Amino acid sequence: MINQLQEKYQLSLLLLLASVASLGIFPFVVMRYLAGNITAAIMDMMLILGISALVVHAYYFKKIRIVSAIIAFFINAGLLIVVIANGLDSFLWVYPVFASTFILVKPIEALAINIVASILLIALSDIFNSVSLTSYVVTITMLSMSTFVYASHSAKQFHLLEALNTIDPLTGALNRRAMSLDIKAALASSERNGIEQLLAILDLDYFKAVNDKYGHAAGDQVLKDFVTITTAHIRKYDRLYRFGGEEFVLLIPVTKEQQQPFIANLRATIKQELKTPDGEEITVSLGVAPWVAGTTVETWLQRADDALYLAKSKGRDRAVFNDE
Repeated sequence: MINQLQEKYQLSLLLLLASVASLGIFPFVVMRYLAGNITAAIMDMMLILGISALVVHAYYFKKIRIVSAIIAFFINAGLLIVVIANGLDSFLWVYPVFASTFILVKPIEALAINIVASILLIALSDIFNSVSLTSYVVTITMLSMSTFVYASHSAKQFHLLEALNTIDPLTGALNRRAMSLDIKAALASSERNGIEQLLAILDLDYFKAVNDKYGHAAGDQVLKDFVTITTAHIRKYDRLYRFGGEEFVLLIPVTKEQQQPFIANLRATIKQELKTPDGEEITVSLGVAPWVAGTTVETWLQRADDALYLAKSKGRDRAVFNDE
């Protein structure tokens, strides 16, 4: 899958963090302005505007990972500047900023940023004339390690949830939910950049006979073997989805000159390697639809399905291309 779920999740975290930061910092902008501390008020306002601008950029241009890293650097650098400028009055901002860093970047990256920022804070500020250095080191270490453990656990849980939502539990291929999202993204990429792609529906020939002769457990193993063989002979950025039953869908970015050889080699490989429990070969029929301008999700799948119908009607164990 092209990370749509992760992008939405990270974007929602960015929006939440920006909202909380704005609501939390803005009262201090007003207070410091009224107290005559114009420099500090300007710094705080720049933090709000900077974070907001970066989140808007992430929303429109989908550069979420890059923007998150920039914001992490931005708020930590801003923290150092504000604490050095304001001293003890701004020291307590260290804790929410360090915790927020774990929301923005990977746990190990956030931990590294916290360590660097802590060292710079000790080296460049004079607040430890008033604050116990030992207490600071102990509390910031506890905060960083606790947040690191929590963020790491949350990341694992998210990846598990993503797998449950996008992976077919029987075969390990991607499921129809992932397929729908990926096809939409692929169409947008082709329309925008002219990237040549093909979509193929693969159907295992006479699969019902396999179930009838050997049982459903053996049939399930054949499906698993099919996915293992196919994924071993396609590239990492090609995608295989279980469409339903013994039908699968391939989504492949490949030039027109390479499309027919690619499909022919894949079909031959499956025929050679996919076997029934007693060693009989299992063949596949393919309906292949290269991308053409103006294609929609529905028309792309329909063209591939029409081609698959022709492949079956012509005797199976073949690939038919639909270039219309």
